[in-house]
Amino acid sequence: MSNQDSKDTHYHVSICAVEPSDVDDLVAIHTAAFESDQFSNLMLLNREECAHQNLMRKSVLYWLTNPSTTKLFKAVEGNGKLLGWSCWVKKELEQKKSDDSKSSEAPSDPNLSKEKARSGKDMPREPARVLGGIMHKDMTSWESRQLEGTKYMVLQALATHPEYQGRGIGTRLLQHGLEKIDSQSLACWIHASPSSYRLYEKAGFQEVGKSEYDLAEWAPVGTGGEVGWGTYTFRYMLRSAKS
Repeated sequence: MSNQDSKDTHYHVSICAVEPSDVDDLVAIHTAAFESDQFSNLMLLNREECAHQNLMRKSVLYWLTNPSTTKLFKAVEGNGKLLGWSCWVKKELEQKKSDDSKSSEAPSDPNLSKEKARSGKDMPREPARVLGGIMHKDMTSWESRQLEGTKYMVLQALATHPEYQGRGIGTRLLQHGLEKIDSQSLACWIHASPSSYRLYEKAGFQEVGKSEYDLAEWAPVGTGGEVGWGTYTFRYMLRSAKS
């Protein structure tokens, strides 16, 4: 998630529900907000030019068809311009039976998983896709360990257009969603990017774990630009239910 509110400067916006006619704006804002995110950029290597837009459009349309479990909010300027948005998904993880304990694995070691993937007969052509699978496995493992047997909300997406970041818009969207969640006495879960976790800390989320990935180990030689890929850290964060 993008660096939403580093300046923490007040900016007047209205928060309201997303409508189907907003889909194009949501996709454009999310694409712009994650343009500099290195993990996202690695996942998009060698894909079609509009891969991010296509994936986000598919996700947003799916979320809009599930209003009973998914809530989408938008931050709108006085002139009606959409500046940012959020998506919240209600989930319930059933308690696993004791004989299912083997399936509840600890987060994977990226280096070990990488070696297994590269030695396998069905190795994907793109190592970055393997990393994407490892990340997803780590994320779901941490989520299951923390929230198994409970109902809770997941902050699935939070994005502010880069031109309007640092003006408190992400904070407003976050606070609005958390007020709705608190009225239902639900916990909230998020896996946070390096640029966003401070925002969640201020809102009462606590880090319960993290996964670090050396992106260069999974990227084709000669990519990453002058800065390089670097190490990317996902933080798993939980905000307890408010009674």
